[in-house]
Amino acid sequence: MICRWSACFALATLCASGQWYAFNPVTRVARLSNGVEFTQQTGVMRIDICTDSIVRMLYSPTGAITAPKNAVVVKNDWPPAAFQLEDGAREAVITTAKLRIVVAKENGYVVYRDASGRQLMQDGPKTMTAKTVNGEKTWSAEDVVAMYGSPEALYGLGQHQAGVWNYRGESVDVTQENTNIAVPFLASTNGYALFWNNTGASRFNNRFVHYLYVSAEVADVIDYYFIYGPEFDRLIAAYRELTGAAPMFGKWAYGFWQCKNKYQTQAELLSIARQYREKRIPVDNIVQDWFWWTTTGEFKFNEKYPDPRGMMDELHAKHFHLMMSVWPYFYPGSATYDDMDRKGFFIDRTKSKSFHPRGMALYDAFNPEARKYYWNEINRSLFRIGADAWWMDTTEPETEGREANLLTYNRTAAGNGARVSNLFPLMTTMGVYQGQRAASDAKRVFILSRSSFAGTQRYGVAAWSGDILSDWESFKRQIPAGLNLALSGIPYWTTDIGGFISSGTANPDDPKFRELFIRWFEYGAFCPIFRVHGTRTTNQNELWSYSEAAQKILTAYDRLRYRLMPYIYSTAWRVTSEGYTPMRPLVMDYRTDVRAQNTGDQFLFGPSILVNPVTEPEAVSRRVYLPNARWYDFWNGAPLDGGKSIEAAAPLDRMPLFVRAGAIVPMGPEMEWAAEKPADPVELRVYPGADGDFVLYEDENDGYQYEKGAFSTISMHWDDASGTLSLGARRGSFPGMLGERTFQVVFVAANHGAGPLAEPRPDRTVKYTGAEIKVVR
Repeated sequence: MICRWSACFALATLCASGQWYAFNPVTRVARLSNGVEFTQQTGVMRIDICTDSIVRMLYSPTGAITAPKNAVVVKNDWPPAAFQLEDGAREAVITTAKLRIVVAKENGYVVYRDASGRQLMQDGPKTMTAKTVNGEKTWSAEDVVAMYGSPEALYGLGQHQAGVWNYRGESVDVTQENTNIAVPFLASTNGYALFWNNTGASRFNNRFVHYLYVSAEVADVIDYYFIYGPEFDRLIAAYRELTGAAPMFGKWAYGFWQCKNKYQTQAELLSIARQYREKRIPVDNIVQDWFWWTTTGEFKFNEKYPDPRGMMDELHAKHFHLMMSVWPYFYPGSATYDDMDRKGFFIDRTKSKSFHPRGMALYDAFNPEARKYYWNEINRSLFRIGADAWWMDTTEPETEGREANLLTYNRTAAGNGARVSNLFPLMTTMGVYQGQRAASDAKRVFILSRSSFAGTQRYGVAAWSGDILSDWESFKRQIPAGLNLALSGIPYWTTDIGGFISSGTANPDDPKFRELFIRWFEYGAFCPIFRVHGTRTTNQNELWSYSEAAQKILTAYDRLRYRLMPYIYSTAWRVTSEGYTPMRPLVMDYRTDVRAQNTGDQFLFGPSILVNPVTEPEAVSRRVYLPNARWYDFWNGAPLDGGKSIEAAAPLDRMPLFVRAGAIVPMGPEMEWAAEKPADPVELRVYPGADGDFVLYEDENDGYQYEKGAFSTISMHWDDASGTLSLGARRGSFPGMLGERTFQVVFVAANHGAGPLAEPRPDRTVKYTGAEIKVVR
């Protein structure tokens, strides 16, 4: 297969080279300290060797290259990486420990190969066209990736709503819009990723499956990073090395979020919080949506919230965290608006009255002083009196009734807005993150943003899928949308469980909508962030709003989420420390499995739990693909062999879940909030059939002392052949750490260690004091 594919590539190159593009031959090759520069007949190309598996490609249509820096890439300086250059008559070859990069002198085309010689990607020709964009003389850019004969599948590019999982044969506009998130990162099953380092509007066009055309509306140079894995985890980790690691959220953020459109008074919000605690339904967070303010942008509570500080104090006393909706828009008629206007902090204003008034202004998040001003308003009015998290809405920014992002025809403090039209969510979340970090280290930053971009993960941002409809089709489309965002390097994501816009159909008293809500909630319990929201005809969206029978199902999944908190929080540490991905499309772990490549409605939650959402009404089963491994049915403990599809039972109260053999899944005691008590005892469910590992991570649950080493880990290993579970010596410590704890070890089998409740007959009970212990089956 590899030989045929390579032959097809060679033929395609020969055929294409004599057709529609004039050659741009290499006239000079010069070795640099960190790479190689190629002077061409038109322009200059440079390949920077960042590491043995990351290279930066730059091409300028003029005679010199200045590597551009932007707000996205945080690692621009790399230690010297070893490479060799062979400069031959027909080609120049750059070799690292993992890559072989061949540049054809005839036309400047570039072929990337792995160390064995297997072709990964062919790049070229590169085209830059002079044009005027938003009044500036600049260039547009296009690069071509030849794919003749390649069976590769393509993923990433942010979050999009067409229901497409594998982007092979598709064209994707990488632009910001409500429900669509732009991230110019493309990952391939061929073992590479392409990070297109451009902050304006771009397109990845593979409608003709043999060519991928990557273009940018405005660019001074073609600039991308080529990353070799070959596994997806390595690709994502390298992307995070470039654009920044995702910090830990407070433990509470991984719990349940109660939200609706919208709580309208202080009394209503507090009443809901009290009822959750009275009913003993697990929850950590409650959300105040928009129009709590007097005037948009003023950040002052209206008269329906007579005592904001007292409200927050009561919520905290009941172990709730409060997230507040904040917008980047400012209505005229307030002192804040007038002051920002005088300071030149606005990008543009609405021209006529519609939902928003004429003159509503977008603040300039590209202006450092405007970002400080914005945070200071949030800090003074909200953070200082106890608000815990920020719901940063309309961060695209929203441009109502117009296709082009409003930045594309405006200027910002950074200059031509068209150059940075995808960058607003990064800049505005950066200001809030940096502002809160400077104000206090006691609370970890949590930002829920409607849009995102490469790098937002480093600012404590989780994205959500925007103002989606409340119907089965929209629910179904969220799954590939979220999985592609995960493969864009953004680890934390959620949806409005139940959908946001109802058109009158989202009625909690309607059995048909109840079914949709239950199925969506089951899926949401295994998303990185677990949150209900939406517009309901009854204006009720609490778990008891959907009938007593529905409440029983919903609460069961909520309790399961909290029992899994040791597993979830430990996985979150891997996100921070390893660049890991918590919501994992099957292709991440089964890259060469063609069926896994094309399965976009199943995923692994963490390393071990296979999640299979039910997205059809009145379903009592669903088809599930089990990749090649041994699996256990979570609900009954029955083992199954993989490498095939099965029809899995899926009554309304049961979403099919399977656990991979070799898994060690820690489950804590039942909790009403994430930090209610130390996780003791911890049930360790061991799934025999393969070797496996898990690292249990713990810290103080909030604050940033973990960045200074205040945390502990316990490495666990299951040796299947000997039937031995090793609990390694504890490493590290933190204030409040349990010196002694109990592990209840369960070796899962049919009807043993199954379902959401603790196993009443554990196989071993172990007292652990920090020294290594071996537990034999």
